[in-house]
Order: sequence, then structure tokens, then C-alpha cells
Amino acid sequence: MKIGIVWENGVSKWSTQMFEPLMDISDIDISVFIGERNKYDITDVLLKKNFLSHKKEILLGLRYFPGSVIRLARSPFKRMDFYYNSLNRYLEGYDIVECPDSSRSLYTISSLKQQKQFKLIVSYVENIPYRQVFDNKTNYIKHAACGMIDHFIPWCETIKKVLILEGIPEERITTIYTGIDTNLFKSEPKDTELLKRYDLADDVFIISYVGKLVSWKGIHNLAYAAKALLQNGYKKFCFLVTGKGAQLENLEKIISEAKVEKHFRFTGFLPYNQVRKLYNLADVFVLPSYPAMTLQEQFGMVLIEAMACSKPVISTTVGSIPEIVGDAGILVPPGDFFKLAQEIAHFMDNANLLTEFGKRGRQRVIEHFDARKNAIRLYEVYNRVLDR
Repeated sequence: MKIGIVWENGVSKWSTQMFEPLMDISDIDISVFIGERNKYDITDVLLKKNFLSHKKEILLGLRYFPGSVIRLARSPFKRMDFYYNSLNRYLEGYDIVECPDSSRSLYTISSLKQQKQFKLIVSYVENIPYRQVFDNKTNYIKHAACGMIDHFIPWCETIKKVLILEGIPEERITTIYTGIDTNLFKSEPKDTELLKRYDLADDVFIISYVGKLVSWKGIHNLAYAAKALLQNGYKKFCFLVTGKGAQLENLEKIISEAKVEKHFRFTGFLPYNQVRKLYNLADVFVLPSYPAMTLQEQFGMVLIEAMACSKPVISTTVGSIPEIVGDAGILVPPGDFFKLAQEIAHFMDNANLLTEFGKRGRQRVIEHFDARKNAIRLYEVYNRVLDR
């Protein structure tokens, strides 16, 4: 069984760890296609790598002339394809190709499917019905490709319900939770060198946030919660913020205005294989996400990473989060920073709760989000789609 993963320019250890256990199955030959403008470090990616370059794409375009030019000229929008000429050549002989929903790679692969005779599987993460109507290009791709998709794999049941609501037959859908490497993300002692680097005392209660610094993640609530904790008499705490994004400057302004600067540390963006050390510095992990009209938390990978490290999580009742967290964490209404501060304080006052929720979270990840276990379910779907 020859499998190709085309994750556009988002190939990373984060996106490939779900597929890597398939390498241990004897009848599988699996590889990932990586574009020249890939956004992330791929050093730790174990899958066999196929590199795509613009130079090769142009040369192959000349080889496939005039068809390549005609396709470009007839394209309804700019930059519709993802290395069409390269994939036209390299996907020969593949049995299955998997890609994300509503992407340029989906448009390209769906166009090649009949000619190359592979099965097309889509990892589906969208949990807002018909969201693509807000973007004409995405809407076009979705409608053009939908009939060519052999099977949909939503990352959780919340997403499956959206697919069914949009009219996809249930027999074309199999929910498989995306997974993480539970040997990588696990409980470890606090790294004393990191504590020194970020000037954190041993007795400081650390509240960790990892993710994009954008408005819909609700990051400004971290500053509000810090101020509320101070007003309620809590002093030995620190928010450890990891990530980058457009709202960093605004968050820093709020922190300054609220005079809570000494209760924040910023690590910047870190490679994926280093993030687990920051989870393990934390006492509690928070993800105060908001819903937006066109975007809400689709899965919350950081939640299961923190839970795998036996960290209690506090998040919000947004998107897919309630399904992912289950009873292994605390959920508050989005935007309720007083409630967020209250729940943080509850953990600060009850060491036994830290242990209880830490164990509960780790157990939930082992049961539902272990990449090795969930890869077996992927293999079962691949066999079913190939009618083997």
C-alpha cells in the first residue's frame, strides 16, 4: 500500500506524528511531500520526504506544455494549485493520497485523482458549517473537490456532525482523533535551567499558555485574570506565554496598563520538540479561546499535549474543546476572565486537585489521543477504502 501525504506548506512533526506509526506496518510505503516554502522545521519528521521545488515545477510545466499553460489560464483564481506539474509526475503508482480540507493541495490532488487512479482521503478539521462561503476561492475548491473525495476523516465527533449537516453521507465518514506521541509528551521534572532562564522561583505557581498570539485565542484574558488574582490576594504566580502572533503588542499593552508585568514571561516561538519542557514547567495549562463567526477552536492540540504531560487544563466551552477535554479539565464560558481566575486560584489552593486532574488528563490522552493507537484505525480505513 503506497500512501502519499500532501500537507501543503504545513509539514511538521506536529502534523506528521499521526502517520509515523504506519511506518512500522510491513505492507505500507508512506511518504510526505514538502513544498519549497514549507513553514516549519522538518528535522524530526520521520516519514520519507519528497521535496518539491519551484524550479522543478517550472521545468515540468515546460515538459507538459501546452496542457500546463492551459490549466493555468483556465484557473478561476490566482494560486489555485499546489505543485500541480510535480504531483502529476510523482503521484504515479500511489494507492492513497491524504490531504487537508479546502486547501490548494486538495484542489490539485482531486484534479489528478481519476488520471492517477488513487483514492483520495481528506483530514477534515472544519467545525463551522458552510464557513467556506465567506471566501470565494475556498468555496470553489470545496465544491470542485467534494465529489472526488473517497472518504472523510474528521478529527473529532463535533466535526463529523458538521459534515453530516452539510450533506456528506455518514458511510463516507470515519472519525479518528488526531494523536500525539505519548512517549514524547509525558510528565517530567521541572527543568531547573529553564526556571533560571525565565527567572522563575521554585515556589511560583506557573500558568502556561502555548499557541498563536491572536484575538480568537482569547489571550488578553490572561492579563485580566492576572489582575483579578492579584486583587484577590494571590502574589506568587506567573503566566508563561509561548508563541507568536499579531496580538503580542496589544497583550503587552494590557499587561503594562494593569501593572502585572512581573507576573508574565514570554518565551517566543519554540521548536515543537522543545515545547514539552515548557508544559512540564507549568502547574496548570490554560487556553481561553473565543468563538468567532468564521473560526472557532477546531481541536485544541495544545490541550492534549498538556494533558499528556499530566497538567490540569482550564479552557472554554468553544468549538470542539468540550469533546476533547471531557471530564479531564475545567471549562469556563469564553470571555469570563473572573471565572478563569477563580479556577486558577482553586488549583493554587488545592494541591491534591493538581494531581487528580493531571492523572485524569494523562489517562484520557492514552485512551483517546495516542498516535500509535489511532494510526491503526487509519490503517483500517485505508484498507476499507481500497476494499482490501
